[in-house]
Amino acid sequence: MFPVRMTEYALEFMHVSTGLPWWAAIGAVVVGYRLLILPINAWSQKHMMNAMQGQPEMNRITAQIKAANVRRDYMSAAKHSQELIAIRKKLNISVVKPMVGTFLQIPFMMVMFAAVRDLATIPAAHMSTGGALWFTNLMAADPYMILPVISALGTMGTFELQSKLNSSVEQSREMKILFRCIAVLGAAVTSGLSSSVLLFWVYNTAFTVLQILVFSAKPFRRVMGIPDVKKVKFARPPPTVLDKLNVKKLVGMKSKNDATPFVLPRKSGNPKN
Repeated sequence: MFPVRMTEYALEFMHVSTGLPWWAAIGAVVVGYRLLILPINAWSQKHMMNAMQGQPEMNRITAQIKAANVRRDYMSAAKHSQELIAIRKKLNISVVKPMVGTFLQIPFMMVMFAAVRDLATIPAAHMSTGGALWFTNLMAADPYMILPVISALGTMGTFELQSKLNSSVEQSREMKILFRCIAVLGAAVTSGLSSSVLLFWVYNTAFTVLQILVFSAKPFRRVMGIPDVKKVKFARPPPTVLDKLNVKKLVGMKSKNDATPFVLPRKSGNPKN
């Protein structure tokens, strides 16, 4: 693929022209690209916080629209829809603008992953001696599994920091457990990858964690005009796994204590005078 080849050339140019070892050249390319798109990420963060600021109110109005549609009260549904549009205009909420930074990061991560992986299979690249510390051979997997664990912790830290600092809805306990389990599983799955690939992921997640902390700092928010978002707890705790397995709660079956309304029997025939 052309983007992968161009990224390989960029890595080789950084390694050869500057004399940096491979472990530093990979980090320089990652940090350089992330710094290049940092202003775009800050702009996207501002629009994301605008959306988060209005999320509780928009969720309430959306629930009212659904309830009105169930009642077939289409006039009320139209009225609430206009309120939803007014909130989006007031807070300048966009669907696309908060995702621009992500759209720029995901292709880079995919292309960089493929480029580093391919270079680690070419003996002429001399990555076997381009590492440092305990991972001197970047073509081989980390023998001590330290890099997979660091990359998994970085990924988990990214999710938890993003939820804690830049989300208006408090993350449920079940979701936290799920993300932590995924991180542990990710460390086991990626343990067979070359050290160069894992090193790239460590650089990228470390920059993401620092970016979240900087974007969450009050001085930075004040300069960029990013609004503060208040946490909103769930009005009712989300159903647990046991609740979801309880068929009686899901289908709303009547219990023995449910009362049946009493209906007076109709009189047959004409009433007597």
